[in-house]
Amino acid sequence: MLRLALQTLCVELGEEGKDLNTDVKNLVKRGLPEVVQQSLDVVRVVGNKAVHPGQIELNVENKETVDALFELINIIVEYMISMPNRVGGLYNRLPAGAKEAIEKRDK
Repeated sequence: MLRLALQTLCVELGEEGKDLNTDVKNLVKRGLPEVVQQSLDVVRVVGNKAVHPGQIELNVENKETVDALFELINIIVEYMISMPNRVGGLYNRLPAGAKEAIEKRDK
């Protein structure tokens, strides 16, 4: 099920969600941090053994593996959704002049 969640997450991040390997490759091209890429790949590879859309193989993984996969999904969401939203919200509250100076500096 976590692999399916990962596919849905990739769609939320602007990818197709059909081929996770391709989605990860595209996200890496867009500057995906290495720790997130590795998290995606761990869930993808481990999940390949158990789940594909519409198919579930009922092999029960050990609790530690499942807990680790949940933690990796949380890391992905934190880096790719939660953190950008929090930082973006704070950045947008900066005075217009300060943001203009930052944009000028970065050109």
